[in-house]
Amino acid sequence: MADAGWRGIFAGRGTGAGGLDGGPGLGLTGPYAALPGPSWKGRAFGALFFVGALVCLGLAAYNAAHAAGLAGRHGTVTVQSCWVEQGSRNSSDTTVCSGTFRPDDGSRPVPDAQVSRELRQGQRIEVSQSANGFLPTGFREIWRWNALFFFGWIVAGLGVPFAATGIFPGRAQAVAVGDRIRGTRAAVVMKYLFLGGGAGTAVCLYMIWVL
Repeated sequence: MADAGWRGIFAGRGTGAGGLDGGPGLGLTGPYAALPGPSWKGRAFGALFFVGALVCLGLAAYNAAHAAGLAGRHGTVTVQSCWVEQGSRNSSDTTVCSGTFRPDDGSRPVPDAQVSRELRQGQRIEVSQSANGFLPTGFREIWRWNALFFFGWIVAGLGVPFAATGIFPGRAQAVAVGDRIRGTRAAVVMKYLFLGGGAGTAVCLYMIWVL
């Protein structure tokens, strides 16, 4: 029944080449004979991309709302000191600056408020206090988080072929799995996720560079 549900969402327009109804597109003959058959592992692999996309979308929406002044407690931080935190093998170093946060509502200041940005000592920056710390505000920051939002579309698009076919690919087989959905509605969904996500990310990066 689960497979029937997936077929209802991602099924092709027929049973010809590239279809998902047992035609040559999913058969075990031809150039893709080495690919494994559909299984729950393939569906789960595709679902992991969807979960990653949701994390990107949620994080982007939450932080963009704070950067736009729609959420959080607003105020300013005057930088007193900065230092560099060493990154791991897979991440770069991060510059962190610290100062006193003074809320716009006149409430008690917060000492040692840390902002992950490369700033100058004595510089004053507008921030919004969130559950995760202090986030800089402004148009540039909004576009920064919008870029993450559209990147989530691309992540979701990467999971479509595996969720649609149920195939868990081996090494160097991911492209072949993508070819399996050619000519289906799943391919259309993947296409627009890639196009929309790529175009949106490019526009956001351009706005970050301009501002």
